[in-house]
Amino acid sequence: MRLPRWGRWIALSPALVCACSLEGLSDAWDASSTSTELPTSQGGAGATGGQSNCAPGSLACEAEDCNLFGSFVVMDDPTAHGAGYVVVPEESGCDDDRVECPLDVTEAGTYQIKARLAAGPMEGKDSSFWIRVNYEPSEGYRYEYTGTEFHFDYVNDSTSETTKLLTFALEPGRHIVSFACREDGSKLDSVALVRISP
Repeated sequence: MRLPRWGRWIALSPALVCACSLEGLSDAWDASSTSTELPTSQGGAGATGGQSNCAPGSLACEAEDCNLFGSFVVMDDPTAHGAGYVVVPEESGCDDDRVECPLDVTEAGTYQIKARLAAGPMEGKDSSFWIRVNYEPSEGYRYEYTGTEFHFDYVNDSTSETTKLLTFALEPGRHIVSFACREDGSKLDSVALVRISP
């Protein structure tokens, strides 16, 4: 049955309302919108590359709520924050598999990437990713970590002689933080941007 012309607008009204900004509603809301606290998982975007479920205005996101491409899948785990993490399954190999997290910066400054992750079953061979911000650099920074239990870590450049922590000068707006598969079995639980200086 075809809706009358005005009926179609009524059907779209919830989507139009949801597009409105909630900023300025209260000081508590404005403060929470720039928090690096992880919001409760919304159920995951799935490995479709579709719309992420990262909370708008947030500097942190559950990995399973980011956009997943290629062979990344969501796995249940009670030790993961939000009870799930993402991984390219063991023995799958790496192709163009990546996790893209859209995070919203409200203050210009220098930022670092803070991730919660764990090595896979072959520690030392299941513990690295390629990292990019806004699709740069094209090949990504090689990031290696240790530890088979979920833990927080600041992302570094493993090719640097000093394993220097990566820093990014970011302007206000949406920025895409990407974790691409380098070793299958590497587990990613959450991603956040942390402002360290103006």
